[in-house]
Amino acid sequence: MRRVTGLSAAIELLGGPQPDDDEADRVAARILDDVRRNGDAAVTRISEELDGEAPGFLEVSRSEIDAALTVIPVETREALETAAERVRAFQTAAMPQSWHDDDRHYGELVTPVKRVGAYVPGGTAPLASTVIMTVVPARVAGVDEIFLATPAAGDALPHPAVLAAAAIAGADRVFKIGGAQAIGAFAYGTETVPPVDLIVGPGNVWVTAAKRQLFGRVGIDGLYGPTETLVVADQTSDPEFCASDLLAQAEHDVRARPILVSTTAEVADGVEVALKRQLGVLPRKAIAAEAVEANGVSVIVASVKEAIEVANVVAPEHLCLAIADPAPYISLVRSAGGLFAGEYSAEVMGDYVAGPSHVMPTGGTARFASALNVRHFLRYTPVVDLDGEAFMAIARQASVLARTEGLHGHANAAELRMKRFIGE
Repeated sequence: MRRVTGLSAAIELLGGPQPDDDEADRVAARILDDVRRNGDAAVTRISEELDGEAPGFLEVSRSEIDAALTVIPVETREALETAAERVRAFQTAAMPQSWHDDDRHYGELVTPVKRVGAYVPGGTAPLASTVIMTVVPARVAGVDEIFLATPAAGDALPHPAVLAAAAIAGADRVFKIGGAQAIGAFAYGTETVPPVDLIVGPGNVWVTAAKRQLFGRVGIDGLYGPTETLVVADQTSDPEFCASDLLAQAEHDVRARPILVSTTAEVADGVEVALKRQLGVLPRKAIAAEAVEANGVSVIVASVKEAIEVANVVAPEHLCLAIADPAPYISLVRSAGGLFAGEYSAEVMGDYVAGPSHVMPTGGTARFASALNVRHFLRYTPVVDLDGEAFMAIARQASVLARTEGLHGHANAAELRMKRFIGE
């Protein structure tokens, strides 16, 4: 890991958004245009070019989805059910409600979108947890139809844990399509895949590029890049815990970004020793080691407050306050996809069973974006229901503002009603 010392040096090194991938944008644009023009044929051809084998079918049958529940180990099913229950409870507590103010004659109508497409990457790990984290919030929101897209080559089915998670979470249909072609299928619709109103879920650079280009045609939850974890440590922190949290994300992707910000060089030294030790027994050692070597940073600052200043500049996907007493510092956090306060609030718990969705903003977008949640699946429609008296109480002001702006048609619409109400 590269090491820097001091607040200003850390901010200079770590600040700023991550650059876009122009080549990924060009590839995604070609794929999207092909899917838009040629539907299933394009999806099949592109999948064959990428996987070396044409998919024998694009949709997984309901019977295969339900059968996966009997294939996976009982403890895996129980773990998925626990995760789904906690995510459901968290999102239910966060669910906004329609409201109305009878005195002011306004309110909001909160309604779910009709149809959602959730993308779950294939890659090197069967991300059954991502099914729970994307589908359950949509189900809590009341979305009518929830579709899942996840890759599988040839005649193979997606991993049984992924299919079982789809059954547990409540996905209506599952399509074995991956990459930018899956995003295009959701956006434009094909002979097999109906078009959706909102696309959610993480993916590789081509998936992210496709989502970026489709914003405006279809709802997009966010743009997700390689995972990031920033661990704040002080003299009370356990170096082994800190190292394990950094490696838990580093093993995802060689482009993952593990960052340690410590108030003491001694703890930082201990973390680096623990990293080497734990890497030695990690099955995904090659991936994690490359991420640590290429992107890992160890920062020494003067205080926990300064460490959080660094975190607010980085705006990491995961911010872990791995200190004995995190409570006084929580209010200082301004930019983080998810906050994990205390050494036992390990980020891995957020990945699987804590309750919030693990689909969180990356690449500095936590400066303005939020973790995927039930609100992403809802629309907020303002409702105005003035009666005559309520209208008259504020109509003159509307007329004045309209004429100030030179919009006399606007003013006329208010003034005609004012005259009608008073009987002129």
